[in-house]
Amino acid sequence: MADYTKTPAEIENDARQVGRDAASAAEGIASEAKAIGANTVQSLRPAVEDAKATVREAADTAKGLASDAKEIAGDAVDSATDYARTTAKSVADTASQKLDQLKSKAADAQAAAAQYIADEPIKAVLVGVAAGALLATLLLNINRPRRF
Repeated sequence: MADYTKTPAEIENDARQVGRDAASAAEGIASEAKAIGANTVQSLRPAVEDAKATVREAADTAKGLASDAKEIAGDAVDSATDYARTTAKSVADTASQKLDQLKSKAADAQAAAAQYIADEPIKAVLVGVAAGALLATLLLNINRPRRF
């Protein structure tokens, strides 16, 4: 059996190819991590829209209550209107605070994710790959027919 010894040029070429392959894999993993981050941000948007809709519904409800109070109260129209306005403002303020809190939490989560990726890029890439693999497994299992 003949021993084959690689020349320094062959070793250099092999090392360069391994480096290119590693860089290509890292780019793909980083792209996946970026996509996962974007998907996370996108998934938070419906919650923000729901909060906005809740604020609009609360304002509509408060307006309806104010109108009913005017019809029923007669002489107490001014006090009922003031109460309804105060209630509507309170509801709107509360909803606005909740919306601001949700936006703040989403921004904090996004900043924390970005900082984690900046601080630990390899771990972040590995987490992204693991999450992608888990998601792919779940999606593949959803479409698989069940055997009972």
